[in-house]
Amino acid sequence: MLTDMKVGFDVSDLSTNRADGTTRYTAELAKRMPVLVPDNQWLFYAPGKLVINHSTPPNVTKRIVPWPKYWTQLRLPFALEKDKPDVLFMPIQQLPLLRPRKTKTIAVIHDLAVHRFPEQFTYKDWALLQIFSAQVAHEADHIISVSEATARDIEKYYGRTENVHVVHHGVDHARFRLPDNNERNRSWQLLTERYTKLHKPYLLYIGQIQPRKNLERLIAAFEILRHDNPDLQLVIGGGHGWLQKPILERAKHSPVAENILFLGRVPEDLLPALYWQADVFVLPSLYEGFGMPVLEAMACGCPVVTSNVSSLPEVAGDAAVLVDPNSVESITRGIKEALNDKQSLSTKGIEQAKQFDWDKTARETYKIIASIAAHPSR
Repeated sequence: MLTDMKVGFDVSDLSTNRADGTTRYTAELAKRMPVLVPDNQWLFYAPGKLVINHSTPPNVTKRIVPWPKYWTQLRLPFALEKDKPDVLFMPIQQLPLLRPRKTKTIAVIHDLAVHRFPEQFTYKDWALLQIFSAQVAHEADHIISVSEATARDIEKYYGRTENVHVVHHGVDHARFRLPDNNERNRSWQLLTERYTKLHKPYLLYIGQIQPRKNLERLIAAFEILRHDNPDLQLVIGGGHGWLQKPILERAKHSPVAENILFLGRVPEDLLPALYWQADVFVLPSLYEGFGMPVLEAMACGCPVVTSNVSSLPEVAGDAAVLVDPNSVESITRGIKEALNDKQSLSTKGIEQAKQFDWDKTARETYKIIASIAAHPSR
């Protein structure tokens, strides 16, 4: 493994208050990769105070360089020019347009939903994602794709296959796991203390509140399920998102609105508890670059229903009920199947989740970084 490198790492997401997949990905790799090779120097670049829940090793230097807007393009280049890292690792779909000539680059493409569902983005987000995703596809020395499905999209939309590496997301098995009896009982008490309207049994969704997550069809399926399951509740956890109004209106005017509970952003320490207590976890997305909550639910022993499109069959394997996300009938039928087969799905899900681990993700990612430093740019 190549050592004595100076590696730049854009950890700007850790200066935000977001709780999305990219931020989790950045946090998990920032925690692990510097530990792999103590002889390397890691430069963590960010526009503000970092929200990190672990101590950083002595080979990490935090470069906090404040800037009000467009930090990646207008401020990060100056810090890079001063430090001249051997490799720049961007865990987002963007590269600084200006960067040291000899600094090699690796960027991550998490998904290309902007091509498949452009109408589900605000115009500003659509334009920026189009520009910067194309920039990464054409300029990065190497690209990490978080799934085989996303790698196929990179080839489809940009024609690039050279130096595109599939490295899956992981799951934190120390947090997302089966509870013991005391934890299970205590966790329900903690949940009901915070969410007084929460009751069992419930279906659970965790993720952003945005059109691609297909929540309007999930609500429609829930309305049908309530006919045979009058005590069932639909629990939706997640805050950050966009174009939320139609989703919230759909829930508000549902005939079973009183049984649809929006939790907002869920505190990290309560997330496993929500999975532990749920009857079924449902992620009926129209498209996912990976689908991290599927693994978290499985690792916690929660039966999973998810879509049969994009990366989700790749992540779920045969351990979930796969449904057509464009069909309310299919989603309804899939949830019924999961409710009737909870033990089997729970067992399969626990085994499936064992194949994914953040330590493995960090090792595979670092191998790519090391290989870039050791070989000429493309």
